[in-house]
Amino acid sequence: MAVPSSGAISLAGIKAEIDNNEYNPNATTQASLTTLATGSINSNSTSKPNSSTPHGMQEWYSYDHDQAASFGDDRSFDFDGTNDRLEGSGSLAQQFIGGASTAGAGSISVWVKLDAMSVNGFIFHLTAEEGTSNQVLLLWNNGAARIRGNVKVNNVANTVDSGAGLENDGNWHHVAFTWEYGSKTSSNNECKIYIDGSNTATNSIGSDNWNDGNGPAVVGFGRNHPQNYGNPWNGHMNDIALFTDKLTAVEVSTIYNSGTPKNEASHSGLLAYYKMEGYSAGDTTLADDSSNSYSLTITNSTSIGSTDTP
Repeated sequence: MAVPSSGAISLAGIKAEIDNNEYNPNATTQASLTTLATGSINSNSTSKPNSSTPHGMQEWYSYDHDQAASFGDDRSFDFDGTNDRLEGSGSLAQQFIGGASTAGAGSISVWVKLDAMSVNGFIFHLTAEEGTSNQVLLLWNNGAARIRGNVKVNNVANTVDSGAGLENDGNWHHVAFTWEYGSKTSSNNECKIYIDGSNTATNSIGSDNWNDGNGPAVVGFGRNHPQNYGNPWNGHMNDIALFTDKLTAVEVSTIYNSGTPKNEASHSGLLAYYKMEGYSAGDTTLADDSSNSYSLTITNSTSIGSTDTP
């Protein structure tokens, strides 16, 4: 988002765009023009303040931080619909679930391209290692012909669905699924699903909490963990981001970015981030591109990479 070409602009707003990829006229964190105009801005932006000081505010009118840092997006993962899967550690899962009688919240952002499906196919699965009374699921529900999010706590399911027409349409779609439960503010307890930046469904979650305590849990992508890794995903995934908070509609829209993925490494609440750009055929792990080092194990494929990206 470019800084407005007319009207008032502020140093704090410019710094917000550099830090968060969006100009914020209400920001308050200050910095100097000299500081903001050095380093990667001067070397990368196609429309930038010059390198001489002192700087004038007019130098910033045409500055666009989106041009300053290119985002390489040349690789996705192509799941074969048979047995491919990614799996994270129990410590990654624990960041979401909390304990008995404890609030939990989280979000997943992922770009998907769905091939023809004849059964359910799992995108994301957070579950207790044994038993299925507590789960967070994001999957293709074949019976409804929708992508469905489901927060199941204390054996009570709360579901939200996408619109129709996503299967095998040849297009990439951005999916965001958010949830919160156990909040003292009851209106916060809900799950939402967004497709291509738009909220297609919201469902309230009652007073139930995750009731498996702090035991082992699993985060997985591409297959259903408790049911012997059934319900495989048939299609592509790209730029998977996991968050420990409930993304707002504005945040989801910003991530969707009118259909063009961008770097989310500095996003607030980011727990793990998988751009997939560093993957090479034969790798058995997928690096976490956040600063938290939650790598995923790649199972049943030595060549899951694809150059088909949004």
